[in-house]
Amino acid sequence: MYRRVVLSVMALAALLSFFMVIAPTGATGDERLRSDTYVFGETTTIDKPIAGSLQIYNGNVTVTQPIAGDLLVAGGSVTFSGAGRVDGNLIYAASRITGAEDRVRGHIYPLLSLEGAALSMTKSAVVASLLLVWLIAAIVVTLMSGREVRLSSVEVRTSALHCFVLGLVALTSFVLTAIAFSYLVPYVIGIPLLAALGVFGILTKIYGMIAVFHAVGTLIAGSRSRQQLASRKWLRGDLTMVVIGVLILGAIRFIPVVGTIVWGLASVFGVGVALATKFGRREPWFLEFRAAEA
Repeated sequence: MYRRVVLSVMALAALLSFFMVIAPTGATGDERLRSDTYVFGETTTIDKPIAGSLQIYNGNVTVTQPIAGDLLVAGGSVTFSGAGRVDGNLIYAASRITGAEDRVRGHIYPLLSLEGAALSMTKSAVVASLLLVWLIAAIVVTLMSGREVRLSSVEVRTSALHCFVLGLVALTSFVLTAIAFSYLVPYVIGIPLLAALGVFGILTKIYGMIAVFHAVGTLIAGSRSRQQLASRKWLRGDLTMVVIGVLILGAIRFIPVVGTIVWGLASVFGVGVALATKFGRREPWFLEFRAAEA
């Protein structure tokens, strides 16, 4: 009971610390929104400039501030007023657009046209390319270190809370350490320290995500033991589990907002399990205490 309370408090503290580190501070009313904006089935007003793109699905939006990217409208209505404009392209389908004259610097395409389809698929193509890179990396790492990936996958499934808490603490520590090292950049020593921290963080995330892929694939395949996997003719082997996990999480990644949240959580679990298992080797990070022998 005491251990559960401690883990819960640690998780809450790490989560709050993490969001305090990554959240922007000193925001003002004139600050530009830094990411893409999505509107689903509701009426809203864009009263701050958007540095990315705006996507509207079955919703009504009034645009009063500039949009630096593209505007995609499907089944909703858009009204331009004030300083509202689109610096990119306007793609629409079954939508009503009011006041767009001389407010779109790019082109206006129906979604069903060739140009509109190509523009709307640009981001999907980027996501698909990144997923292909993840798939190749997962296959290579699994072929080289299948046993380690399997052991880390077991850790994710059996100690999910421990991996999540450790991942939050680790990500927060990475950010704070990077900030501390940045103050040493003028003294040259900060540059190699930042580079080493960056390489370690990237390797930790890559390995951890592959372990998460394996865990997701194993859960989908419904296998409870190594013997059960070996007895199957299909859906067996570490490589198969990893590929299934990549495909499942990859499909989720295409869902707006939800995909970003799911992959963010997967990254937290991945970093946590990579550190918890020492990249699947299950060795202590520091020297173990051993009693002196006579």
